[in-house]
Amino acid sequence: MLSPRTRAIDALDTINNIIHSETIHMITIKQLAKMAGVSPSTVMNVLHGRTHKVNDATLDRVRKIIADTNYVTNMGGRLLKKHDSRLIGVIITWSIREEQNVAQDPFFGEIIGALEREIRSHGYVMMLYTSGDIDESIAMAKSWLVEGLIVLGCPTADCACFMRRSPIPLVFIDSYFNDDGLPYTNVGLDDRRGGYLITEYLIRQGHRRVAFLANNGRPPSGLDGERLAGYQDALRDNGLPVADSDYFPISHRMDERHGFLRSFAAGIMRQYSALVFSSDFLAVDAMVTLYDLGIRVPTDISICGFDDNIFAAKSRPRLTTVRQVVPEKAAHAVAMLLRLIRQEPLEQRICRLGVSLTIGDSVRIMRGV
Repeated sequence: MLSPRTRAIDALDTINNIIHSETIHMITIKQLAKMAGVSPSTVMNVLHGRTHKVNDATLDRVRKIIADTNYVTNMGGRLLKKHDSRLIGVIITWSIREEQNVAQDPFFGEIIGALEREIRSHGYVMMLYTSGDIDESIAMAKSWLVEGLIVLGCPTADCACFMRRSPIPLVFIDSYFNDDGLPYTNVGLDDRRGGYLITEYLIRQGHRRVAFLANNGRPPSGLDGERLAGYQDALRDNGLPVADSDYFPISHRMDERHGFLRSFAAGIMRQYSALVFSSDFLAVDAMVTLYDLGIRVPTDISICGFDDNIFAAKSRPRLTTVRQVVPEKAAHAVAMLLRLIRQEPLEQRICRLGVSLTIGDSVRIMRGV
C-alpha cells in the first residue's frame, strides 16, 4: 500500500500532467478518485453534497483536488444515457403572473429551496422551469432527458393533459384531479381541514359574519375551492348561515385587487367582522391596503391567512394563519418520485399532509365571548 506522502506526490504529478497536457481536456471521476486515494463513490458523495458519509480529512483532500483540477461534471456525457441523466425537472405553472416573477412569491420561493435540497441529497440535480404551456413543458423535459418531473400549482384541467402526454414519471404538488381513472400522484395539504380550523377559530372568538376571499374564480377550484369548502363546513357545524355571496374572488393583478379592496372597505366590508384569505400573501396585502385607508387590524376588522410563511411572520400585527410545513411537502414529493423512477410500488398516491393553526394578533375577541 502506498504511503500518504507517496500518494500525494502521485496525485500532484497527475494534476500537473492534466493541467499542462495539450490533449487531455477533461478529467474523470475515476481519475479524481485515484488522485485522492479514495473510491469513485466517495468522490461522488462529495460532488453531490453527501458529505456526512465522508470524514473531514478525506473531504478536505477530495475538495482540494477537485478545485486544483477545475473539475466540472460532464453533464453532457451523462445526458447521452437516457435513463441516467440524474436530472429532475421542477415545473411551475405561472401563466397568470404578468407583473410578478415566481421567485417573488414566498411560498414558491420556499418550496423551490426545499425541493432543491431534497433532490441534491439524493444525488440528483434540479432543473427549474416556469411555464403556462403544457406542450412546451413536456418538450423541455424530453429534450433534457429528465428522469422525473415535479409539477407545482397545476390547474385541474391541465393535470390530465400532463398525465396523458408525458412518458416521464410525474408527481404533482398541491393539485386536485378529475375522476378520470388516470394514476395521479400528488402531495398536498388537507386544505379543507385548514379552511375549517381557521373559521372555527374565528367563531370561537365571537365572529358571526365572516367573508372568504381567494385569488380564483367563482366558484373557486382546486385548493382554494377546498379551503372555501372547509370554511363553509365550519359555518354549518356552528349553526351559521352559508351564502355564496360571502365568497369574494379577487384579482391576481395588483391594481385590480387594490381597487376592489378599496371599494370593498368603503361598502360591503362593514357587514363582516372578519375576513379569511386563501393565502398569507393576499391577507398581508389586504392589511397594508386597509392600513393606508385608516382601517386598523384587528380593531376595525379581523384578518386571517393560510400558509404561515414569512409574510405572516413579519406582518404587524402578526397574522393568524393556517400552518403548513413546506420542507415536509418537498420531502414527500421527492421520495414518491424516486420510487416511481425506480418502478417501486407506492403505499399511497394521494398524500394530504396535516395542518395546524398559528395564532397571531390579527383577530379581535368579540364582546360577549
